Amino acid sequence: MYQANEKLVQAHHKSMESVHALSQLAFENNQSLAQIHYDATKEMLAMVQEKSAEILKLKDPKEIMTMFSAHALQEASAGVVAYQAKVNSVLRKSHHELVEMTDSAIEHAKERLNDLVDEASAKAPTGSEAFTASFKAVFEAALQGFDQVRSSVHTAYANLEKSADSALNSNEHVVQTATKARKAIAAS
Repeated sequence: MYQANEKLVQAHHKSMESVHALSQLAFENNQSLAQIHYDATKEMLAMVQEKSAEILKLKDPKEIMTMFSAHALQEASAGVVAYQAKVNSVLRKSHHELVEMTDSAIEHAKERLNDLVDEASAKAPTGSEAFTASFKAVFEAALQGFDQVRSSVHTAYANLEKSADSALNSNEHVVQTATKARKAIAAS
């Protein structure tokens, strides 16, 4: 019985290490996202300050419209797309690391649980073979169900990534179309 308790304590310790590692990963990713937001805000404020100074120097209000040319809007749109790409990159990296860590922790936990079930089955009293066999079968079925859920989660994340890629590509397409339309209007 002491060995089983010690194994449970070791499994719990390993689980706590996994939780700590996942927390550290979340903290690092939040730092990365905060830095991206900070840099984007700093760039935007510098640009607003620069454009405001230029507007104050203008003498004719019509000149303001020339400041907001297709090229200027395209630069701003490119900045938004670059920002989205940076955020997407951090989230993808985070997702892949999280999946790897979770899969590793799950596999380790399954091994430990299988060891405990095997040990308990080995110590079962004589004549309880039918009970231990049915218990092992139910236990294996539960683990397979868990693997199916994990597989579904992986599929859901893959679909989420595809949706994010589609949204980013759509946004880039809208920006390009709007830029072309603005150039066509300016040319006429």
